[in-house]
Amino acid sequence: METTMRRPRNISRREVHPARTSGIQYKHYAVHTKIPAWIRKWLGLVGRAPKETGPYVVAWLILMLAIPFCVLVLQDTLTRQVRVPPVVVPQSFLQRGYTSEMLSDRILSAMRKISTESELIPHDADIGDGAKSDFKIPGEEMSYASVVDFLKKVFGREDVLVHISIAKLNDGLEPHIAHIRIEHGQFDGISSDVHQSGQNLDDFVNAVATKAMQLVEPIELANHEATAIQKTQCSPRKCNYGKVEAIYEDVLARPGSPQRQWALAGKGWLLITQNRSTEAERQIRDAISEYPHSAILRATLGIALEQQHRIDDALSELIAGTHEKSRTAENERLLGDVFLHATRYDDALAAFERADRMRPHDPNTLHDYGEALVKAGRYDEAVKKLTHAVRIRPDLAPSYAELGRALEHKGDFHGAATMYAQALKRDTGSLDQRETRMASWEPKDWTMHPVKTRRVTLDVTEPRLSDVALQF
Repeated sequence: METTMRRPRNISRREVHPARTSGIQYKHYAVHTKIPAWIRKWLGLVGRAPKETGPYVVAWLILMLAIPFCVLVLQDTLTRQVRVPPVVVPQSFLQRGYTSEMLSDRILSAMRKISTESELIPHDADIGDGAKSDFKIPGEEMSYASVVDFLKKVFGREDVLVHISIAKLNDGLEPHIAHIRIEHGQFDGISSDVHQSGQNLDDFVNAVATKAMQLVEPIELANHEATAIQKTQCSPRKCNYGKVEAIYEDVLARPGSPQRQWALAGKGWLLITQNRSTEAERQIRDAISEYPHSAILRATLGIALEQQHRIDDALSELIAGTHEKSRTAENERLLGDVFLHATRYDDALAAFERADRMRPHDPNTLHDYGEALVKAGRYDEAVKKLTHAVRIRPDLAPSYAELGRALEHKGDFHGAATMYAQALKRDTGSLDQRETRMASWEPKDWTMHPVKTRRVTLDVTEPRLSDVALQF
C-alpha cells in the first residue's frame, strides 16, 4: 500500500519552502511579519503626506508671506507724506550744477529738518524723504509704488505734492523767483512766490523750503520758529514771538482750515511759555467751546492748569483728551509728563508706552520715557530709550543729561561724565553744579575698570575723584 505525504493544513507551499520563492517575495514576507502594525500605519501616513498635505503647506506659506506684504501696503497707503517732485529750474541754475532732482532733495531735506526741530507743539506730520520703496510685481507695468499710489487714490490719501518752478527774471536786484503750489491735502491749490534776495543760491533754496513749509505745514514752521527763539534763552516775558503769532494768524485766516484748532492751541502754548497760564486757560476754554472734541486743545488746557498747580484738574482734561478721536501721541506724552511731575511713575510709564507705540522714534517721547524710567529705578531700560533719543536728535542737551544720570545710577561714572560733557557742550543750563564738575573730568583721572562697575547712588555736594573712582 502506497503511503502519500500530506502537507499540513492551512500552510501554503511558499511558507513551507520559502527558498523556492523569488527574492522579492521573500523580503516582502519577512518585513510584513516583523514590523508592528502601528509602525506600518505611521509609515503609510508619511508616504501619503506630500500628496495629501502638500497643497495646505503651500497655501500656508503663501499666506505667511502675504500678511506682512499686505500690512506694509496698508501702512504706506494710509500714511500721507509730503513730497517735492523735481523742481523746474532755469538754465542759469543748471550751469551752476543745480539740477532738478538735486534741488528737490535739498528743499525736502530742509523741510524735514524744520519738522524735526519743532518742539513747542509736536504735530503728527510726515515729511517724506522723496524716495518710495519700489520693486517690480509680476505683470505688465506693475510695481509696488504703482499699487500704493492706486490705493491712495481709492482711499483719498494721495501724498501732498509741493510743486516748485524757478524762473530767472530780467535785469533787476532779484534775479530769480520761485513759484510754489500745493497739490492734494488740506491746503490743496494754495500757492505763493518767493523772490531771491542777494546772490547766494543756498539762502534762496532755504527760503523756498521755509515758504513751502508755511504753505503745507504752517504749524510745524511756527513750532520751529518758537523753538529757535526759546534756544536763545531769552526771558519768558521778553521773548519776541511776533513771527510765530503771524503764522498762527495766517492759519486762522484761511477759511475752513483744519489746522485752526492747532493754531489756537499754539497761541495758548505761547502764553504758557511766558508764564501767563491764566490768560492761556481763558483763551483755550473759549477755543474748546468752538471745538469741543479737540484733543490738542484739551491737552493745552491741561498744561495751563498744571502750571497753576491744579494737578487734579489738569489730569482730568488730559485724560479727556486721550479719549477723543483726534488724539495723537502728543496727548499721551503730555499726560505722562503730568503723571511724572506728580510722582505717579507707573501711570507715567503706561502713558509713555502708549505714546511710543502710536509714534515710534519720536525723540521727545523717548526722552520723557527715559526720564520716567530713571525715576522708577529702571536704569537699563532708561539707557536704551535715551540712547535712541540722542541718536535721532544729537542736538538735544536734556537727553544727554538724562542719559548721564541713568549711567551714574548704574555706577558707570566714566560714561556719565562723557554724557554730561556732551550736554554741557550743547546747553550750559542743562546740568546742575555737581554734574557740570563731572563733565570736566579727564579720562586720565579714572582708575575704575568699566566692566567692574557697580551701582552707586551719589548724594554729595562737592564731588571728588575719591568719591567715585572706586578700586575693585
